Amino acid sequence: MTYTYFLELGLIILFVKFFSLLTNKFHIPKVLGALLVGIFLGPAVLDIVHTSSFLDILSKIAIVFIMFLAGMETRLKSFIAGTKKFAIIAIMGIIFPLILGFLFSRLYTHDFVENLIFGAVITSTSVSITIEALIELKKMKTNVGLAILGAGVCDDILGIIFLTFVINSKNLTFGTFAVIFAKIFLFFLVAIAFGFLVYTIFVFLGKLLHTDDIPVYAIAYALIMASMAEYFGVSGIIGSYIAGLVIGTTDGAKKTKKQIDTLVELFFSPIFFASIGLNLKSLAFSFEAWIFIFGFAAITILSKILGNGFGAKMCGYKKQDALRIGIGMSTRGEVALIMLEAAVELALIQETSFSIILVAILLVDLISPILLNMSFEKNKKVDTEKLQEA
Repeated sequence: MTYTYFLELGLIILFVKFFSLLTNKFHIPKVLGALLVGIFLGPAVLDIVHTSSFLDILSKIAIVFIMFLAGMETRLKSFIAGTKKFAIIAIMGIIFPLILGFLFSRLYTHDFVENLIFGAVITSTSVSITIEALIELKKMKTNVGLAILGAGVCDDILGIIFLTFVINSKNLTFGTFAVIFAKIFLFFLVAIAFGFLVYTIFVFLGKLLHTDDIPVYAIAYALIMASMAEYFGVSGIIGSYIAGLVIGTTDGAKKTKKQIDTLVELFFSPIFFASIGLNLKSLAFSFEAWIFIFGFAAITILSKILGNGFGAKMCGYKKQDALRIGIGMSTRGEVALIMLEAAVELALIQETSFSIILVAILLVDLISPILLNMSFEKNKKVDTEKLQEA
């Protein structure tokens, strides 16, 4: 019923605010508080708020806005100049998790397909969580922030290919992949052409309209781009991120970002991060299963630190920055959960394996923001990073 939705939203927003006060007091990223709220209010603990199509839609809208803001924070020229580096970082960040996840899962099951799913699911990164942490740390415009965002976009595209592999694993053909690559390529051609058109329109509108009207058109553009991306089989967050890159170059970008940021901070962000925690249905596992879960969570984080960190070192980043990039890329979310659900629906993994991977992902999302915060706090007094010149 409608009133139930209202109650659940109210509880989420209220408890996220309360938990954020606690996390701020202990200098812990507020993202962690929102994730804990989902676990606390959800089926795993109090069982008073549940996942629903309504919350799922709001969560997806939240991701679009979060990535749109991230795009506005990014300098377009620097992003384009670093594309080659981002691709290398992303590729290394896929190879390591795939191999380590596959090998470690052999301790739990010897089913080849399940082992492959364990590895494939942890290849994808959820930069939405990291972005919130970077914004809080005021590190979005640093070398690390740009690398995480850029590699995250490349990672998401590669994640879509992996998702296609999972969904079509029982009927995989060369034509399947050819179509996916063609659609991705076509999307970027359309997105670039549309971006130039929108930029011209916004420059024109900026001279004719009151600046308070611009955020409305910016939001519409972000949603249209997200829809366009989904139509071409690409994640909607890539479309909204591109929209942010375009709007970020306009004169009214600063004011537009501030107004949209307020909306996201007060409403959408709490819903998105709490919704991740709501996915946890139970904490009833055997002692042996918990040992494996903690081990797999450690491997999930370590694989990204090694993979993305190694890729960053290959691209000339300093050791400390490479470590931060690896930690920042270790969060998992949307693509991983979609891939995991698809694997269950296709009977590629058992329900117990699904639950184990899900809990491990949630643990990673709880731990990674703390590690990222610690990596910056360590050298806070001497950290005077500036964005690399193209």
